[in-house]
Amino acid sequence: MTDAQRDAALDGEAGEYAEAKVRAGIWSRAESLKRSQEEIRGFVGAHPSDRGHEFFVGLDAEGRRIGWLWWGPVPSPGASPDARWLFQIVVDAGVRGQGYGRGLLRAAEEHLRATGRTEIALNVFRWNTVAVALYTSSGYEIASQDDKAIEMRKRLLPS
Repeated sequence: MTDAQRDAALDGEAGEYAEAKVRAGIWSRAESLKRSQEEIRGFVGAHPSDRGHEFFVGLDAEGRRIGWLWWGPVPSPGASPDARWLFQIVVDAGVRGQGYGRGLLRAAEEHLRATGRTEIALNVFRWNTVAVALYTSSGYEIASQDDKAIEMRKRLLPS
């Protein structure tokens, strides 16, 4: 993903993340966009790759864009340097429901495994039942949960 594509994706992500936090009952609508932008900037900083964040565009077999992915260091103290946090996986609206989410997730896992990563973790809102089902059926296990969100993890075993 180019820097311009990444910046556009993160701008869009700020709005989506703000809406998700409102839907989950975590933030009020009035504060959500500002808080979302601040949180994302706090994770990635001015130079995301310097902090270990990676962004990829997903393409189908014909080379058409079908979505994007973002992962980086696990945002909790004491996390293994060999683990990565899946911050976002997006399937573009026009191609949802065709298995691309599963394909993007599999590609992320394969890339991370090939680069020596041993675990992938993520957070998913409880209301996002499609995503919860995808992660569960892909071998992710619940690490922790509350009434609004579920943290899930998967060991990336050598192939």
